Amino acid sequence: MSPTGTTGISKAGRNAVVTSLMVCCGFIICFTPYEILVTVAFSSHTVDFGSWYYHLMAVLMFSNSIINPFIYAAKYREFQQAARRLLAKIIPIQQLQSQSSAIT
Repeated sequence: MSPTGTTGISKAGRNAVVTSLMVCCGFIICFTPYEILVTVAFSSHTVDFGSWYYHLMAVLMFSNSIINPFIYAAKYREFQQAARRLLAKIIPIQQLQSQSSAIT
């Protein structure tokens, strides 16, 4: 038992472990099909890199970089607040730019 009277991992530590596992699972899901294809290609089998399957794998790999911010946003309140502040700065600038281009 720790001096504060709690046992085990703190809530923040548990949250970090869960988030890390989610990011790792996302990585594995997004990159495993491509790694299988590359392994097959290196084992002297013919692989069509222009096929729909290859293009689907490319989209899946790129989607890994898209899902990570959503994982962090779901798990960390600080990330949510920072994203709101960033969007609050970006959106008014875009509205001003669209209004000024409509005037000219």
